[in-house]
Amino acid sequence: MEKILIGCDPGADGYITAFDGIGFKFYEMPRHKVDTTLLLKSGKPKMKDEFHISGLVDLVYQIKSDFKNKDFVVAIEQVGGRGGNGATQNFNFGFVCGLQRMVFEMLKAEIIMVRPQKWQSVVRKGYDIKKVPSSTGKTMIVDAKAMAEYIATIEYPNIDFRKSERARKNHDGKIDSFLICLYLIRTYK
Repeated sequence: MEKILIGCDPGADGYITAFDGIGFKFYEMPRHKVDTTLLLKSGKPKMKDEFHISGLVDLVYQIKSDFKNKDFVVAIEQVGGRGGNGATQNFNFGFVCGLQRMVFEMLKAEIIMVRPQKWQSVVRKGYDIKKVPSSTGKTMIVDAKAMAEYIATIEYPNIDFRKSERARKNHDGKIDSFLICLYLIRTYK
């Protein structure tokens, strides 16, 4: 029985990328509209878009349905607190990561938690590092997002990394989940 390799970029705006040995399939993290209890000038309720918890369960069962009778190996990006984010943002990020792990555990998937530095070092091998000026302008720092986009589009130029056909830019979460999946392809035995 061949295994389906899955890369997960956690976060409410993340993605899941699955590789079946032939091609890639992308899954957007589920979102839905919720009432903020505020009213717009028109009197209508103000709505906000947020992560849909039970939608994640449905999504994972959709993945299982898409790959019937297959075993899964899932790499989830393991990150700690993110500098510049508030406590609520960091909690929500970790919460979604934990939910991803839980639902894939329910499918008896082999779970690999991988630090960003680890998967990035594997997929960046052979590429020149792209640097940009720091916020102070005194030093140069690695531009991780630019590197990720560059590698993804060079290695797989036929894949559309935009969130939708109407989007103008490639989606960071889609690219990261793809590269985490690529990390699994290159390292999983």
